[in-house]
Amino acid sequence: MLKKFVFLILTLLCVGVAGLAATYYWFVVLHPGDQITVENIKKILSKESDVYYNDGVTKLGVFFDDAHRQYVDFEQMPQAFVNAMVASEDSRFFSHIGFDAVGIIRAALKNLQARKVVQGGSSLTQQTAKNLFKRTDRSLRAKLKELLYALRLEYHYPKEKIFEFYANQFFVSGNGHGLGVAARYYFDKMPEELTLVECAFIAGSVKRPNFYNPFIKKTDVDEAEARRQAEIRKDYVLDQMHELGMINEPTYNQARGAAIRFKQGRVGYSLNYVMEMVKDAVSSAEVQGALAVHGIDNIATSGVRVITTVDKNLQDQTLYALRRELSRLDVRLSGYERAEVQARLKELDYQGDGVLKEGAFVFGVITRIAGKGKEVTVEVALDNRLGLGTIDYPGLSRVVEARVKWAQDLWSEPSPRDADRLLAQIKEGDRAWVSIRKVREDGTAILDLEKFPEIQGGALVMKDGRIQAMAGGSENRFFNRAVYARRTMGSSFKPFVYAAALQLGWNSADLLSNKRDIFIFQGMPYFPRPDHVSPFESVSMSWAGVHSENLASVWLAAHLCDHLNAQQFREVAERVGLAPYKTGTAEEPYKTYRGRLRDKHGIQVSDEVLRAAAYTSAVINLEADFIFEGMADEYRKLKKLHYGLGFEKIRQSVYREFASGQAGNITNERQELGRRQKILSESFLALADLRRKFRAYVLQAETPLGPFEPDSFGSGVSSADLYYDRSTGQYYFQGANSVSPSLQRVGRSEVQAVLLNHGDAERRDFFSRVKLNGVLSVAAYDLAERQIETELQRLKQLPPYSFEVLSVVSDFRVLVGLKYLVEFARQMGVGSNLEPVLSFPLGANVVTLLEMVRTYEGLVTGTVSTYGYENEEDKDLLAVLDRIESAGGELLYRPHRRAKQAVDPRTSIVLGHILENVVKYGTGRQADKGVRVHGESQGSGTGTGAPLPLMGKTGTANSYTNASFFGYLPGLSKAGGALTLKDGYAVGVYVGYDDNRVMRRSSTRITGAAGALPAWIDIVNMLIREKGYAERLGDAVRTSAGISLVRDDLGQFNFAADAERGGVVSEPPRVIAESDRYRSSILTFGQPGAGGGIVLGRNYRPFWRNNGKAGFTSD
Repeated sequence: MLKKFVFLILTLLCVGVAGLAATYYWFVVLHPGDQITVENIKKILSKESDVYYNDGVTKLGVFFDDAHRQYVDFEQMPQAFVNAMVASEDSRFFSHIGFDAVGIIRAALKNLQARKVVQGGSSLTQQTAKNLFKRTDRSLRAKLKELLYALRLEYHYPKEKIFEFYANQFFVSGNGHGLGVAARYYFDKMPEELTLVECAFIAGSVKRPNFYNPFIKKTDVDEAEARRQAEIRKDYVLDQMHELGMINEPTYNQARGAAIRFKQGRVGYSLNYVMEMVKDAVSSAEVQGALAVHGIDNIATSGVRVITTVDKNLQDQTLYALRRELSRLDVRLSGYERAEVQARLKELDYQGDGVLKEGAFVFGVITRIAGKGKEVTVEVALDNRLGLGTIDYPGLSRVVEARVKWAQDLWSEPSPRDADRLLAQIKEGDRAWVSIRKVREDGTAILDLEKFPEIQGGALVMKDGRIQAMAGGSENRFFNRAVYARRTMGSSFKPFVYAAALQLGWNSADLLSNKRDIFIFQGMPYFPRPDHVSPFESVSMSWAGVHSENLASVWLAAHLCDHLNAQQFREVAERVGLAPYKTGTAEEPYKTYRGRLRDKHGIQVSDEVLRAAAYTSAVINLEADFIFEGMADEYRKLKKLHYGLGFEKIRQSVYREFASGQAGNITNERQELGRRQKILSESFLALADLRRKFRAYVLQAETPLGPFEPDSFGSGVSSADLYYDRSTGQYYFQGANSVSPSLQRVGRSEVQAVLLNHGDAERRDFFSRVKLNGVLSVAAYDLAERQIETELQRLKQLPPYSFEVLSVVSDFRVLVGLKYLVEFARQMGVGSNLEPVLSFPLGANVVTLLEMVRTYEGLVTGTVSTYGYENEEDKDLLAVLDRIESAGGELLYRPHRRAKQAVDPRTSIVLGHILENVVKYGTGRQADKGVRVHGESQGSGTGTGAPLPLMGKTGTANSYTNASFFGYLPGLSKAGGALTLKDGYAVGVYVGYDDNRVMRRSSTRITGAAGALPAWIDIVNMLIREKGYAERLGDAVRTSAGISLVRDDLGQFNFAADAERGGVVSEPPRVIAESDRYRSSILTFGQPGAGGGIVLGRNYRPFWRNNGKAGFTSD
């Protein structure tokens, strides 16, 4: 029986082996198929992957054409590279039959031991087969098919040829594929010139090229990490080579100790901005991983279809608008002077667009100048064999106007002779940079003269977080400033602060202090300056946005937490990491918490700080007492009065600067020092000093004068005395150096005469009503001082770093608010590092244009959309990808949209109205005049057509180094005839020199309105035309009131605002229709009060609470 069983087993085994042999012979030897022919393999290696605009039809570009492929024969490959690749990927490549059974078993054991995939078992032949013939998935059937192709390759080709196939198809960070491209890209060398170290790096990088590539990293930190990882990987390959005996000990040691000397070479030609970003996107870890599931390890030879989110017409017009504006601005700042222009054009290594079409920017040579005045024509022979073109008088007018303002001043207008002055700077034979306005039927072009600019910038259009169009500079290549340039965006950060304030209980009708002030944070004084003269010492939050008030915005940032109750403040502090950490039910130990706040965040709680905290607490608790005593007006002054900790030290520093003349002879700077001295003289501690002197004064005043005693308390600038204001009947006690001309000094004898017939109670009442320095009465000061002592004793009973104490420490409260701004920014999709500083609303931090455009879309709509699953580094890149399909149309990848509500509906609706007011009445009003919807019967000129409700904000960086405008074009409502906040377009533009030079000349200051807004207007007007706004809006286009914006009814009121009083709600409050767009108003939440005022609504909805119902209360 056993013999029969053994015989059966042997028989079956023989039959199986014979069957396998027959199968092998049939499918591998006799019928391998046409796929493995050399012609087919080289066709695969030369296959291109097309990239399309968002219509999926119009081709944008291709990965990769001949310029990005450099086929290298095996004989041209350095032996060191062959050895390195074999050592790192398949040590038995030259001995196995197409698969390495030992390697497979070893990898399986290691993977089992690690309980995850840590090592692959595929041979180089199998990898070659997979890359060439595209394993579609990871099923057993697909793997067996891959093995079959590997066996076919092994049978029909020598090992060297198989290696050659492999070495010419691996991916090189979106720049092409194969060893030839890698050698040029990483080291600017031919393959045969590579050293052992360079070969080891390239061999080690083939599986994760982006991970080890320092050239594609966007920060210095990431680049350094890539270089470090590259060294580690290079050393691993060298270790393997040494272990296999491929290199000897001295060679190994020398190479191990040598650093990789990267030198980026040029591969093919430069891609445009969109293609560069698509290249980076398809090279991202997420896309590479998704394609690997479908058996695609190399997109370069896969033949897939990449469909972007970019709209072709919009892209062309966005680039055109930015280029035109950069050209104009460069003339405004540096003129159009022949020597400078020709020198600049001569040194350029740039060919222009190289295509004859409307909107293209090209180079040429001036061949003839004829005519005069408006009949002038300048003939140009265009480069790249594009034919001839003519610059007519309208084609000169923009440069003429800009040059006049450069040569004279901002307000100068061109005269007919100014065109002749420009023509004097143009000679036959000169090179010129021109844009194509129109292509005639005969193939010649009508041109506009441009100036190739030094000033640069970016423009971006987004919808639902996806890039619709982008321009990253005038050349449309290399560094994409729209995505990667980090710039200071000035006051465009202010709406971000307003949104945070609205989330934390502020109301857009709240009054903000708009006067010169000092802010001391962590011991450092900050005196923000206005960028214009404002007549208002207080403004509503809405009007602070309208007129871009620096002082009010910084004040708000410093008081962000003022409307939070104790529970809300603790919640915010916890979420920004400033409350004691909690682990389950256990709280962070007190000593650990104290050390963290003190050492990491700079929070100091000394005895002086504790007294200042007692003052803060006292002011909060004194409101009822002041009202009861009939001193409500004085309480309002007390609330605005600084305690003054550190003021004296700062005052002395300012005084020394003033006295020493460090401010120079510049009148404005000396006036600034004087303002600071005045600010520092007004504090509670300054009143405390006066109160001590007043006690002494009262004693002297009640003591009869001796024969030789002076009739005053003291003399000199540091002394104080009593003064009387006849117009008000008020007595003041203050220093002689701050006396108003309307005040008259009161001698002791006069006081004694006044008090002669007064009893004790009347005397006390007289002295209690004296105003200390014109700020607080003695009675008000004494009431506050008593409460401070009460609060100080209470606080001293608590640990100094207890949360109850910290909640009234100024530095801590300010830091909580600033950290909230930073965390809020992260929720809005800002990945740049932001510092919690008081100048936050003035744009002290650097961010990218893309981050700001995405933020503005989120502020207006409430929703922030990013793309991808986990990798934060990829979220910006994936915003340009719609999908990737196979050649047959199968969906291979689509970025996952992560839409989150970072701003609650009430906040976004109010903030949107603030931004709408900016465009109607404030720094963005040029957009209100320049953006129009034109009906069929209306012209297309500026000022014609119907206005639209637009939202936006200017930004001008300190010293005019950058200028920006960010805004939102509302979408079309489904019913038509109106606009909605949904489905709109966020648009941003910035301009500035790459080296942050000042954009200023004489009276010309390039602000957000002057520099960025014109291009923004052009882009938005084009959006309106391209997206069919006129057709969808219908009859609304022809109404005098313009187009209305339909907002959700959340219970908001649109109160009339008094623009002549800082945008306060008009008295009595009047509700006006939202459709009445050109009446000053504040859209907010609240109710008209019974006494004729308004009860403002308070909304506590920090970003982490936006998945629930709104927490809404009233004052």
